[in-house]
Amino acid sequence: MKRFFRLMPALTLIIMLFAGMFMGILQKDHTYSSAENRMLQKLPKPSAKKILRGKFQKKYETYLSDQFPKRDSWIKLQTTAERAFGKKESNGVYFGKDGYLLEKYTEEDFDEKLVKRNITALGKFVRQASKTSNVKVMMVPSKTYALDAYLPAFAETYDENIFYSQLKKELPDDVIVPVCDILQKNKNDYIYYRTDHHWTTLGAWYGYCSYLDAFGKNLKNADLKKEQKKVCDNFLGTTHSKVNMYSQKDEISIYEPKSKMKVIYNLGEKTENSFYQTKFLKKKDKYSVFFGGNQAVLEISGGKKNKKTLLMIKDSFANCFIPFIAEDYEKVIVVDMRHLNLGMSMLLKNYKPKDVLILYNSVQFMQDKEFAIKP
Repeated sequence: MKRFFRLMPALTLIIMLFAGMFMGILQKDHTYSSAENRMLQKLPKPSAKKILRGKFQKKYETYLSDQFPKRDSWIKLQTTAERAFGKKESNGVYFGKDGYLLEKYTEEDFDEKLVKRNITALGKFVRQASKTSNVKVMMVPSKTYALDAYLPAFAETYDENIFYSQLKKELPDDVIVPVCDILQKNKNDYIYYRTDHHWTTLGAWYGYCSYLDAFGKNLKNADLKKEQKKVCDNFLGTTHSKVNMYSQKDEISIYEPKSKMKVIYNLGEKTENSFYQTKFLKKKDKYSVFFGGNQAVLEISGGKKNKKTLLMIKDSFANCFIPFIAEDYEKVIVVDMRHLNLGMSMLLKNYKPKDVLILYNSVQFMQDKEFAIKP
């Protein structure tokens, strides 16, 4: 009997492993995680080339992690255990001050060749677009970089100054919108969500101020747009999903334009008279209240009758920024290159914009595998 009790921990572990294996075999693979707002890894197809390069093994490891039975519950258990042992981070997320969950980035998270390729492609496009348009580039810093004061003591993270230095070498000074400066100056304001990687509507408003200032425009126009309406107070974002622990819920606010606006989605798919789709406030992905999430093409009209068109090439950080800038142009064309099979040069030819704004989050831009192949 004593021998049996000594073997109990090992037997329990074996039973748990086999139970997990059989559950994994029996359950159907999931394609999307609403909690993490991302596509999950499908079972990769092996090939000699992929195996020799290690790509198959890497994808298979991700597949096992993504498709693990009761994954969210295990993440919660892991986070609880690590917090109990006094760890300051779990699953790539730091437990910051004032309830902030901050993504942990290291040099291994970025492919130097990819980053250089994206910056080079951006520089080439800026030079081309500058021949006919006023061009600005706004690279929004990660929450971890902008709110470094909220990181736990001795937290190690990637220095985004490396990226910004490379950017400055490639682009003229008057092209770069210094959004980092205004965000770090106002880091004590609610400019990033505690539980999500995006900036808040207030953070986007500061970005709008920085954009106007870069053009030498009067900021009184921005002051009139600072008033925002709270539409949600129970938002738990993508960073929360990585640790699945108790967190202070975030608020989502919106800016409602004074003008009557018109939005045409994806070249005529549908037409709306609002920037917001409130049905998403009842779902997990509440950030999609802005335009229903990322769209390939948005054509916005109803702003100033000044015969000016703005072409915006962007990622998800622009979604809560667009409402501020839309009223300043007669037409705004918003393009997400990740969802559009069309080159950026063709966009210039088709829309002939007066102004061009490339707005990305720094981390997402550095990791974007599509940007450099769509010149």
